[in-house]
Amino acid sequence: MIRKFTATLARCPAGGSGTASLLLVAALFLPASALAQSTIDRTEPEAPARTATERLIQTEDAERSAREQELFGTTRIVTFEEVLANPDDIEINIAWARLQIARGDVKGAAGTFERILLINPDLPRVQLLYAIVLYRLDSIDEAERELRAVRQLEMPASLRAEIDRYLDEIALRRKTTRYALTVSLGVQYDWNRNAAPLDNRVLLADLEASLGEADQRKHDIARNTLVRYEVTHDLGYQSRHRLNGAVNVYDSEQSTRDELDLRVLSTEFGGVYDAAPFAIAPSVYVRYITLAKKRYAVNQGVSLRSTLQRDADTALYAFGEAERQEYFSIEESLVAPERTGAQFAAGFGASHVLDPAMRLSAEIRETVKRAARNYNAYHTETLNLSHTWLIGSGAFLITSLTGERRRYAANDPAVSALARHDRVGRARVSLGMPLRALVGEAELPAFFQDIVVTVSAEATRQLSNLPNYAYTNRRYSFDALKRWEF
Repeated sequence: MIRKFTATLARCPAGGSGTASLLLVAALFLPASALAQSTIDRTEPEAPARTATERLIQTEDAERSAREQELFGTTRIVTFEEVLANPDDIEINIAWARLQIARGDVKGAAGTFERILLINPDLPRVQLLYAIVLYRLDSIDEAERELRAVRQLEMPASLRAEIDRYLDEIALRRKTTRYALTVSLGVQYDWNRNAAPLDNRVLLADLEASLGEADQRKHDIARNTLVRYEVTHDLGYQSRHRLNGAVNVYDSEQSTRDELDLRVLSTEFGGVYDAAPFAIAPSVYVRYITLAKKRYAVNQGVSLRSTLQRDADTALYAFGEAERQEYFSIEESLVAPERTGAQFAAGFGASHVLDPAMRLSAEIRETVKRAARNYNAYHTETLNLSHTWLIGSGAFLITSLTGERRRYAANDPAVSALARHDRVGRARVSLGMPLRALVGEAELPAFFQDIVVTVSAEATRQLSNLPNYAYTNRRYSFDALKRWEF
């Protein structure tokens, strides 16, 4: 009954005598806890699903880089001048080739390895590194020939396992259509899951009230699951133009805050036009969102992303999105349809290799949201900085800082005569490593060795000119991820 009253009040035009009477009744007779909008109406409950896939892909990329660092990594820093001064010194040349790979200069590394093998052809590890470089250059037949040749030599079991893994990847690369399945399971703790205001104060038509016990800060634990199934079809061109598609299922089940149980099913289809060093990737997608196990929203959109590998160290990209969002009324958020409308986003970013173990990325995004009610329409500018550090032994650390400014198009008369303006700061750090590095390769069956575990901590602080929307939260999570390719 209280939610229905608040929903009716929110639809009333400002300044009318009917509105004034309703506000007076609300202020005099409703309990303080009812004066707060629901958690759902104060926040964007579907936001975790939008970032979950991005973080999964970022984790997979960091783990892949960390694995290559184990194989290619070097603690010796040499210069090209040293190579010129000592052209026959194998150790200097190996160190230089590894630095070239870490910087992304794969072609240069191939030439260096060829020079090393001319000096001494009986170096199994160098032969393996050379074969992997050929694989990354798409010289599949040559890479396979080198791998099978080096496999006949005496070597540690771990090195032989690495050779077999790359032979399997070559077999996959030869397939016209390839599939991948990624499963991530985790638990998450939120200190302020219901996004309760900082000082337990809220406004109702500019009348201040205190939150009741039921609406004050509550912590909660969630079980998070993300399943991603991908399909890639090579169109048969030398430039590796391809089609791709994916299906994602994200599920977050709260322990106590059942109204925030979230499930998102998304499908996407697109392609990549690869004109290296430039590539362009258009796609279309649909997301079906349920909240509290009820249909909450359907989002349909198109996106376009372009990338340019400027040099061995730096990659640039730009993107644009257009999305139609339709929300449905549920008991937990009767006014959700007022969010229905289009959303547009555009931005650009860059990624730069600082040194063989560190990469820094920066992104600027601008978002424009339209809505059935202008007090749900906004304009947002976002800046994100991300740093990836390959620690060694397969471990990696991902740190990100995000700053956001959001300005709403109009005031919500149920809250205040002022339009809402928010500023959000977020810091996150994730430590990840393969399970084999944590437990020991000899202690684990083969199935578990490539599972990647991550431990994350995140702090969020949102400031607002309206107390209803100012809050802080601390989040801690543990996730385990495994990927199959076939």
